[in-house]
Amino acid sequence: MGAKAIAEAAVSSGLEAYFGYPITPSSEIMENISVLYGERKYPWFKVFLQSASEIESVNMLFGAGAAGYVSMTATSGLGLSLMAEGISYAYASEVPFLIIDVNRGGPGLGNVAPEQSDVSFVLNSLGHGGVKPIVLAPHTVQESMEHVHKGFELAFTYRIPVILLTDALIVHMYDTVEWEPPYIVKPNVDWAARGRNYGQRHIINSIYLDPPELKANKERLLQKQKEIEKIAESECFMCNDYLDVLYIAIGISARISKEAVLKLRENGIKAGLFRPITLSPLDKDNLLKYSSRAEKMVSVEMNEGQLAQEIMRITRRDVDVLPYLGGYIPDVEEVAEAWK
Repeated sequence: MGAKAIAEAAVSSGLEAYFGYPITPSSEIMENISVLYGERKYPWFKVFLQSASEIESVNMLFGAGAAGYVSMTATSGLGLSLMAEGISYAYASEVPFLIIDVNRGGPGLGNVAPEQSDVSFVLNSLGHGGVKPIVLAPHTVQESMEHVHKGFELAFTYRIPVILLTDALIVHMYDTVEWEPPYIVKPNVDWAARGRNYGQRHIINSIYLDPPELKANKERLLQKQKEIEKIAESECFMCNDYLDVLYIAIGISARISKEAVLKLRENGIKAGLFRPITLSPLDKDNLLKYSSRAEKMVSVEMNEGQLAQEIMRITRRDVDVLPYLGGYIPDVEEVAEAWK
């Protein structure tokens, strides 16, 4: 099950502290991680704590991350909204941690069915002042496990919050995976605020009341963001020739779209799929490369077209949207028909 796979990947990758508040459909991740807490084969997993709300969770993540510990939580859209201030604070203070956002139907309370309702939110609204966390978008259970480990590494490499954006279907589906526990994440934390018993003391801070100091800090963060742009990653499935249609999709929509591409190829239609692996930073170079070869682009989304807005902004081309709302899952036949 996706939730169990994510839990296994997190703890075997070196998770030291989990802070969370249950919220459907992410609660099974927390439940499976709680089962692993206290197992002798994971002596590094020291803290499992259910907070009073998502606001407490993100501030506990801030504390653990500032002290240099590998920490994470899992939540859903409504919980992520409550965490936005803490994420903004952590970004500016360069504090690393991982948040798994299991999308559900929206807006408002919505429902607990799978949707990709948070795309625009994670790309544009996770903090004021130019905040841009790294966002990963797995499309299988296998890739979800790999992205958990990758998320920890990126968080500590760049000292930044990382969001793993998934949905209720991937987290609750059963799939076959191959997983050899990777090496334990042992980040360099010479910068961490661990106190006098760990040597030199450090201050973690994001408040600069003097405008020149704030300007210098923001310029430094901007330079780091330019370095992060270099990690942009994508997959283009069957994109080696000029295309009648280029599908664009993430998550479970991408997995289903791959089947539609194969179906169209069997009928002589040149179809391909562009799939962002890092949603932030988005792989703009390859997007422009492959979109320039396509007669038409179709964005397959379990929302009203949030990713399509980003694609149109970058490519300056029209993108057709095939929207699935309220928990409905893309249908292979419908996706294939959308090429016309």
